[in-house]
Amino acid sequence: MKLNEIFLKNVTRSIEGVVKADDVDHLAVEVEEYVFTNDAAKGVAPLLEEYTNYTNANGVWISGFFGSGKSHLLKMLAHLLGDVQGQAFSRTDVSDSFLGKTDDAMLIASLKKAAAIPAKSLLFNIDQKATLIAKDQTDALLKVFVKVFDESRGYYGNDGAVARFEEDLDKRGQYDAFKAAFAKHSGIDWAQGREQTALEGHNIDKAFADVNGEANPGIIAQYQKSYAVSIEDFATAVKAWIDTQGPGFRLNFFVDEVGQFIADDVKLMLNLQTIAESLNTKCKGQSWVFVTSQEDMDKVIGDRTRQQGTDFSKIQARFSAKVKLTSQDVEEVISKRLLEKNDAGAAELMTIHGTEGGNFKTIFDFVDGAKTYRNYVDANRFISTYPFVTYQIPMFQAAIEGLSDHNMFEGKNSSVGERSMLGVVQEVAKRIGAEQVGYLATFDQMFAGISAALKSAAQSAILQAEKHLPDPGSDVTVLANRLLKALFLVKYVDTFKATPRNLTVLVYDRFGLDLNALGKQVQEALNLLETQSYVQRNGNVYEYLTNEEQEIEKEIKSIDLDSSEISTKLFKYLSSGILKTNKLKYAKNGQDFPFGYKLDDIVQGNQRDLTIHFITPETNYTDEEIKMQSAGKDELRVFLGRDTRLLADLRLLLKTEKYTKQRTTSGALPSTLAILQSKQVLNAEREKELIERLRQAVGKAHMIINAAEITSGSQDAVTRVSDGFQELVNRTYTNLGLLGGRVYSEQQVAGAVQNDQGLFPAGVLSALSSPGTEIESWVISQSKLGEQVTVKKIVDRFESKPYGWNLGSIEVVLGWLVGNGKVALTIDANPVVRTEAASSIRNTGRHQHIVVAPQTEYDATKVAEFKSFCTDFFDEGAVPSDPTELARFGKDKLAAKRDELNALVSTSRYPFVAQLSTVVALLDQAVGKPIEWYLNDFDVADELIEAKEDLIDPIKSFLKGPQAKIYDEAQALLSANTGNLGYLPAGSADPVETLLADPNGYRGTRMNQLKVATDTLRGLVEDRIIDSRKHVRSAVEARLADLVSQTVYTDASPEAQKAVQTRVDTIFASLENQNLIAVIEQTGSHFASTDYPGLIDQLAKSVDPADPAKPTVSLGTLTVVGAPTLIETELEIETYLSALRMTLVQTINDGKRITL
Repeated sequence: MKLNEIFLKNVTRSIEGVVKADDVDHLAVEVEEYVFTNDAAKGVAPLLEEYTNYTNANGVWISGFFGSGKSHLLKMLAHLLGDVQGQAFSRTDVSDSFLGKTDDAMLIASLKKAAAIPAKSLLFNIDQKATLIAKDQTDALLKVFVKVFDESRGYYGNDGAVARFEEDLDKRGQYDAFKAAFAKHSGIDWAQGREQTALEGHNIDKAFADVNGEANPGIIAQYQKSYAVSIEDFATAVKAWIDTQGPGFRLNFFVDEVGQFIADDVKLMLNLQTIAESLNTKCKGQSWVFVTSQEDMDKVIGDRTRQQGTDFSKIQARFSAKVKLTSQDVEEVISKRLLEKNDAGAAELMTIHGTEGGNFKTIFDFVDGAKTYRNYVDANRFISTYPFVTYQIPMFQAAIEGLSDHNMFEGKNSSVGERSMLGVVQEVAKRIGAEQVGYLATFDQMFAGISAALKSAAQSAILQAEKHLPDPGSDVTVLANRLLKALFLVKYVDTFKATPRNLTVLVYDRFGLDLNALGKQVQEALNLLETQSYVQRNGNVYEYLTNEEQEIEKEIKSIDLDSSEISTKLFKYLSSGILKTNKLKYAKNGQDFPFGYKLDDIVQGNQRDLTIHFITPETNYTDEEIKMQSAGKDELRVFLGRDTRLLADLRLLLKTEKYTKQRTTSGALPSTLAILQSKQVLNAEREKELIERLRQAVGKAHMIINAAEITSGSQDAVTRVSDGFQELVNRTYTNLGLLGGRVYSEQQVAGAVQNDQGLFPAGVLSALSSPGTEIESWVISQSKLGEQVTVKKIVDRFESKPYGWNLGSIEVVLGWLVGNGKVALTIDANPVVRTEAASSIRNTGRHQHIVVAPQTEYDATKVAEFKSFCTDFFDEGAVPSDPTELARFGKDKLAAKRDELNALVSTSRYPFVAQLSTVVALLDQAVGKPIEWYLNDFDVADELIEAKEDLIDPIKSFLKGPQAKIYDEAQALLSANTGNLGYLPAGSADPVETLLADPNGYRGTRMNQLKVATDTLRGLVEDRIIDSRKHVRSAVEARLADLVSQTVYTDASPEAQKAVQTRVDTIFASLENQNLIAVIEQTGSHFASTDYPGLIDQLAKSVDPADPAKPTVSLGTLTVVGAPTLIETELEIETYLSALRMTLVQTINDGKRITL
């Protein structure tokens, strides 16, 4: 049975590919064949609910990709919801037809309710109506709406001013009369005359004068000059017209392809929103706007600024009713309108399904990361879709969208023109109609359905290939041409991966075909296309090349590359992209081993003891030669196999990289720059894919060490190489086992130097004996040869083969040798003390300066004697056992002790400390000697020990104990009371002074005796001070009592009296704080001679401040003139008294008062 015999309807019958808004002749057929799909019904149902139960919104947005039937649906809605001018198939007939297309009771009810609303539909394609209107005009969209509205009322749509003139005449009832008058004057109908108003102006003026009663020259010019229209004016005019039609009447606008017209013009989008909103505001639901777009509203709106987002939220609210048609709708429409099967055809296909159904997944599913399309889910789906495959409709839609986005179609909107999905499918079905059942439509056949709408440049490569590919009649060339068309279609389908396997699915054209054989043919055909530069390959993915892309591809392939560029890039991928390291861990001990790289015998980067040598597919050697040439080399050979395409793709990558860099900086044309940018993106993907292929090649590579193959059970690149690396370490570092399978870190060096078992797991320190002996033996052998051994030389020796020890382990073993006295370290001829050995060993910057030498042998008895001396003399429990360390320890300690005692002698305030000078002199004899002297010739041990017991320890005990405090207190008592001692009995301080001067004062009980003597002296001093205070206080109190009883006090003011008491209190306070006897007694004398007379003057003055009081003087302060200096006789007494009397009289005569 042939394919054209299985369909219910003749597939060759005339079916309009595109439903046109203004086509009324085919309306009956369009209504009859309209398929009310499930998705369309789901969208229309809520739409009708809103339409028949108006709330606020009055906009409907119908979206769908190419061929989805959105224009068909818009036209059906226009005829369902209102009368269309010129409608041959009545609205009632349309409604009745639609009621039979669904069995949904609620939808049927909504259809009936909507059909009962009186309305007029203005259906138009916006592009067709905008022929004389430029899109860049801010009011372009409004002008189209006004034009359609004017035409619907019989006015001239192409000129708004003329239409306004006609409307005004109509409102005045003069329009028909004017048309008749114009025809009379001009001899032509007004319908023709209004199209040429510039030529017919005089006739228009005459006709207007006839109907107006008076002339108004240039009436049309006046209208044209003053004509203006706003959205609000338009909405008002619509409302006025609706009001003339009767209650409940609606005028609806059905606008096809508004999305393409608006595109991404923000102003046009906002104009559409404003028009719908104004119509809603004025007409209150009596004027709706239905529009179609190839995209969802969200996609048309796209990404906007915050302010624009606010504006667009309004249009989304205005067009709240949305109907989205999908590829499911398209498939359903095509199945029911075109591919529906007759009974015989369905039965034949049921048989095929039973035979082949189990293979559908294998035959039709895409792989390699491509999008998964729904396969034939059951027999019914297979029968309804056959001979097409379910993936073809959605993929073709995606192809059309991609080609349109890249401006591949003719026409200002870059669409497919007069083609629909239904038309493309019908054309394919016609072409294969003569084939037997079992034949399948292939994806490449759909190219013919759009070729007429494509730009010639876009498809020229296909035409050239059909003419110029070699051997045009061969199966490979025929298949190559088919593949080229398929590749053209999927060029911009991002979700499809054009691998040989997936392309095989696209050209699979009959059940029973050997899929593997077809796959081989596809690969052969793709190779032909790639060789001829019709396609480019990125790894395993192929891409169609346009003419300009072909030229660029040819230029890329002609770029010259240096071999070093290839090896450098390949090395980068292997080292940085796959292995990502230059060291690998050895599993047996966890040690990281560095390695170098080679690539086809060429060294790459820094080299190490170990090498990983990658052999590429382009090596000139055979497998056996690769194997044999590895003999005797410390390297792991990783042979990547014989896939030469790997490096061919790498060359293409590098050529593309170099070419795009050159061209993007040389002022290329915009179209060329776009291709170059695409090449760069593709090259980035190619690089990722190439690295992955390299990773897989390494995961399957042959590994060879010393002419022997190494096996690995892993196909992970890093794991496989690591497995081979384990064997390379085994064979290269044969003495690695001396470490006992352990790896030490530099943090353990200090523990090894200290020989501290607690810092290591049990048994580890003893395990260092074997590697320690190895290093010690080498140091001894080198020293015997006269070679100076440094830590760096040791590290270099034992890091390399046959050892392979890590730095930390070498440092720990060396620390263990130092700790056990096996070797000694020096820096610039200065020995490294053990406490600094660990930090010095760990300081890699000093390795070349640290000299390692075998330890010197000393007399064990003398070493033990010196150790015993150090323990006793320095009171040290932790004395080094290592001879050299011991000698260095003793040397440093003796020097420190000498300096300590010398400082005591120089600075001490205790006279007996000077006796340590003899010990200092003895220590001078033992300080600054060579290390060997302390272990061989040290001869002052006994004298120093004796001095320690007899002098050093007792004196230090005195200085550190309470005895020094007693001494210091006694010395301080004498110093503080130097002036007071003269008031004590003679010899009171002698015991204290004698004990302080005793040279053996630090011995025995002398300080106890000193304490008793000091306390006694202190008591005498304190008692004498108290007596002096009492005496002076008594004298002051007696004077005060006498003063208080005198009239000079009683007559004084209270303030003066208080001042007297305050002064006396101050004197008493000073007495209590004063400890010097001389000062205390001086205070009493001063009060009598100075303070007391001053207080009397102060009291007297307070009685009458205006009367100057007599100054008061103390008798003791008067100088008696003529008095003898010594009195021995009665006459001398009389002489003194006479002179005293004269002095007293003279003082009184001088206006002074005298206190006794």
